Amino acid sequence: MNKRSLLLILLLVMAASMPAAAQLRLGVRGGLTVDKLHFDRDIIDSNNRLGYSAGLVLDVGIPVVGIGIEASAMYTHRNNRLSDHDRIYKRHYLDIPLYARYRLTIPGVAHYVAPVIFTGPDFSILFDEDKPGDNVTGRRTYMSWDVGGGVDLFNHLRLTVTYGIGMSKALKVVNREYNGDIVSGKDKHWTLSAAWLF
Repeated sequence: MNKRSLLLILLLVMAASMPAAAQLRLGVRGGLTVDKLHFDRDIIDSNNRLGYSAGLVLDVGIPVVGIGIEASAMYTHRNNRLSDHDRIYKRHYLDIPLYARYRLTIPGVAHYVAPVIFTGPDFSILFDEDKPGDNVTGRRTYMSWDVGGGVDLFNHLRLTVTYGIGMSKALKVVNREYNGDIVSGKDKHWTLSAAWLF
């Protein structure tokens, strides 16, 4: 058997053993969100408003190399103050973020502290809204792209900061004061969260 064949067999054995070594953890997560709507026209603006989120998280990782996948199912409450007539707009979502993540594991320290970075899509499903008027309509689904980082403490507590950029429109406003023009808005949000992984 030549060296190439031996190397190929060794690589195949290592690749086959990775799924068996994968670590599967379930946890709970809660956090605070600061949301701002960015409209495609300057007719309407919105101010940053505080909201919150809570739900379940599933983390699948390969401990040796530090890469993994994180998926969550989160209830998210978003608030916005619209500049036209100073109205409050509240939205309630089921958020499903799917992240590729990397956890830096330093031998001897990783059990106590380990930096984490992640990115991926966040799919939002609107299931309720407190409309400030009949001319505001939220889209039933929209998507944002999230990037973030944080730290794992004592191999259970994960503290993260996430920035989400709206990739699709989250709502539309029919502005009666401007001949019924339709103004669309996209979400941009910061989220500070804590998760406990079992």
